[in-house]
Amino acid sequence: MSLRAQEAVDETFTRPKILIYYCNKMTITSVQAEKADKDKPIALSSDKAQFDDVNQIYHLESNVLLIKGTLIIRGEKAQVKIDPEGYQLATIFAKPGSLATLRQRRDTGLDEYIEGQADWIQYDAKSETAVLVGKAKMSQLSGTKISDQVNGDRIHYDGQTEKYNALSEKLVKSTLSPRRKESSRNISQ
Repeated sequence: MSLRAQEAVDETFTRPKILIYYCNKMTITSVQAEKADKDKPIALSSDKAQFDDVNQIYHLESNVLLIKGTLIIRGEKAQVKIDPEGYQLATIFAKPGSLATLRQRRDTGLDEYIEGQADWIQYDAKSETAVLVGKAKMSQLSGTKISDQVNGDRIHYDGQTEKYNALSEKLVKSTLSPRRKESSRNISQ
């Protein structure tokens, strides 16, 4: 992890928080990210890459793309570490003035996705979690329509349970859409 990223992590955990907000997406619907994604390999691409096979560390630069099943993370730079069990820990950084992005299809059978963006994103393949740091935003989409959104300085997203934990120096901001079932009533005149 770069010095900038480590300082951001240290700063996030050491500063007192004014507001801690826990948003549980499972209260309305019981769905998860694509279950099949867990056993998929991670595919990486970038314009430049360096591999240290002895230490199992990969450095990627320029137009970084990480794909694991339906999970897609994009950024400008990345560091991927492989643990002794073979799991990947990827840290993806945005280009200055831009944001790194994350998108994953939900396992609902419908056209639903989770999208996120931040200054940098850390994805842990073993625990299926993502941490979004700096101008972090997570959205739940139905087709192209945003149904729910959470904004904060730091968002921890658990892909297995679809729970969010958002932290912010100021306020965590959320927008939650109503969950109404369409009535099958036929209204006649």
